[in-house]
Amino acid sequence: MDELAQQMRSAVASPPPTRIDVDRLIADDRQRRRHRAWVAAGTGVAAVVAAVAVTPTLLVGPATAPGGLTLPVGGGAPSADASLCPVVEPEPSGPPAPQQSYDTVRDRPTERPDAGVARLTLVLRPALAAVVPAGLSVDGTIPGCDLVQFTYEKSHWHYYAHARLHGNGQVDNVTVSLAPTAVDAPAGCADAPDPRTCTSSRLPDGGTLATSTAEPGDEGFVQRWAQVRRTDGTSVTVTTDNYHVEGGENGATRTHRFGPPPVLTMVQLTAIATTPGLTLHP
Repeated sequence: MDELAQQMRSAVASPPPTRIDVDRLIADDRQRRRHRAWVAAGTGVAAVVAAVAVTPTLLVGPATAPGGLTLPVGGGAPSADASLCPVVEPEPSGPPAPQQSYDTVRDRPTERPDAGVARLTLVLRPALAAVVPAGLSVDGTIPGCDLVQFTYEKSHWHYYAHARLHGNGQVDNVTVSLAPTAVDAPAGCADAPDPRTCTSSRLPDGGTLATSTAEPGDEGFVQRWAQVRRTDGTSVTVTTDNYHVEGGENGATRTHRFGPPPVLTMVQLTAIATTPGLTLHP
């Protein structure tokens, strides 16, 4: 079950911080691995037949390039164009995931997912570049795509983007998610990985900001979390952590390790989460 969908539907009583935080990170890693395998499988199918559907994102914009689509810049983005990588969608091998149903504070957006992916990606890339320290690179996690890019997850109505920060001995995970705010979404710190370290405040525009740092146990795990409930009915969640799962492919043993504490501060996560263009209702 997707973490963000769980958070939006109800505030469930949490087990001890060490267990819940590591479990959530493992679940996130599994989702990333499933996404990578899914896309890689689709790439092979596309090379054989044209029956594989390519997302309409590739059809938006004035020009194409070998690395994907070049889109015009808008909404305050820097002058450099942003290229979207082609994402291949293979035919599903089993029944699709059921569409989650929950009441939202505002009608769900009618923007086509491909248009949303393009628009939000153009907003996120400069937002990350503005806060990432010099000497670190921002890499995407979609196979064959060097740049960070949003993906739409239709069964839970949300967009998410995974990035890795590399350099100077750092390998940090960063995740940005957007979803319609549920009517019964818990307010304040109820969704925080560790509510004991969470603070909540009202933003000048009437929205709310909650931030939390989780450091359970003595293994070196650090997670920072920021969530904004926008007044337009969008929930934006930004997390960074230093947890890495390695191996597990082809029957190999999976191991985990913790890197140095993440470089992005809570102030920087907040800057990303409050970026005006990160909304489902442009």
